[in-house]
Amino acid sequence: CVIGGGAAGLSAAITAARKGLRVCICDKNKKMGKKLYATGNGRCNLANQDMSFSHYHSDSEQKDAFLLQCLGEHPNDKLFSFLHSIGIQEYSLNGYYYPRSMQASSVVWAFLDCIRSLSIEMFDNMEVTGIKYDETAIYHVVGTDKKIICKHVILACGGKSYKSLGGSEQGYNLAKELHLPIHKLRPALCGCFTKEHVEPLKGVRVSCCAGICDSDFMQNGELQFTDYGLSGIMMFNLSSEIGRQLQANQEVTVAFDFLPDMEEEEFLSFLKDNSHRCIYACLNSYLPDKLALYLLSRLGLERKISIDNMSTNQLSDLFHICKTCMFTIEKLNDYEQAQVTAGGVNLSCINPNTMEAYHQPGLFVVGEMLDVDGDCGGYNLTFAILSGLKAGECITC
Repeated sequence: CVIGGGAAGLSAAITAARKGLRVCICDKNKKMGKKLYATGNGRCNLANQDMSFSHYHSDSEQKDAFLLQCLGEHPNDKLFSFLHSIGIQEYSLNGYYYPRSMQASSVVWAFLDCIRSLSIEMFDNMEVTGIKYDETAIYHVVGTDKKIICKHVILACGGKSYKSLGGSEQGYNLAKELHLPIHKLRPALCGCFTKEHVEPLKGVRVSCCAGICDSDFMQNGELQFTDYGLSGIMMFNLSSEIGRQLQANQEVTVAFDFLPDMEEEEFLSFLKDNSHRCIYACLNSYLPDKLALYLLSRLGLERKISIDNMSTNQLSDLFHICKTCMFTIEKLNDYEQAQVTAGGVNLSCINPNTMEAYHQPGLFVVGEMLDVDGDCGGYNLTFAILSGLKAGECITC
C-alpha cells in the first residue's frame, strides 16, 4: 500500500507493480498528482544538469552519504531511464530539464496512464488516519471509508507545503505513530520577512550576490523585493539554512552585493567623472531607481545632492552599502507560500539502499517526508522520483 499519490508515491507504485506485486495507492485528494500540476510554475522542472549534493539540505548528519547510496553517482541516468519507460521525454534549457511539452500535465498523464496499465488500484479521496502493525507482520491501513491489509507500506505523503494542493502534517503523524523520529518541520523554498521596512521597494528586481552572515551559504542571482521582505530564487535557496538558524533562535542577517563586478576604485572614478550630476541620477546608472533611493535614505543622504558636494567618506560609505547591504530576517513565509517542507523523518532510521525503516520491517519512507530538501531547479522532484523507485525496487515478498 502506497500512501500518497505524488511523484514519489506514483514512482514507487509503478516500480513495485512491474515486479508483479499487487499494489494500491491511497491519496487524500480527488485526483492523483495534484501537486505535480503546479510544479515549476506548471512546466514541471524534472531535474538539473548539476547534481552536486550541495544543492540538498538536511538536519541529519549523514546527508551526503545517504544521498550517494539513495541516488547513486549519476542520478540523471536512472531518472531519465525511468521517465522514458513511462513515455516522458525531456528537454534541456539552461541546465534545467523539463518535459518536452513544457507542461506538467504531460508528466501527470504519463504517470497515471502507466498506473492504469499496471492495474494498480487507486483510492482517491481517501485520507489515511492510522496504521497498525500486528504480530503477524501485517499492516492495517485505516482510511476514511475503508481498511487495507497489506505486507508493505510506503509512506509518500509529502510535506505541509501548499495546503490548498493537499499538503498536511498527516504523513508525519503516521510516521510518529510508527515510532519514526522526526526533525522539526519548517517552510523552505520561500520568501523572508525582514526587520527593515522595504515596502517602497516592492516589485524591484536586481541581480546581485547574497550571503548569510557568519556562514558559508552564498547565492548569486536575482533578488525580488516584496511588500513584506525578500523573495526570488536566490532567497528561496537560502531559506532552508535561514529557517534552520531561526529555529535555533539565532539572529539571521543576509548581506547583499549589488555591485558584484565592481571595485571601489572603479566606482569612485565613475562618480568623479560625473561630479556635476546629482548622486541619485548617477547611482541609477548601476541600480534600479527605487533601490538607489533606498540606499541613499539608509545613509541619510539627500537624493539631489551633487557629487562634488559629497565628502570622500560619504562616497566610500555609499560604495560599501552597495557592496554589503544588510537585511535582518525576522521569519520565513508560511507553508502555503513555501514550495517544500524542510525537516522530516530522520535519515539515520532509514536504510538508503532500500528506503526501509531499520526498526520496522516492511515500512518504507520516500520523498518529501524525509529530512531532505533541495534547492530550486528540479532537485526535489528528482529526489522524490528516485527515492520512490528505490523503495519499489527493494520490496520483496
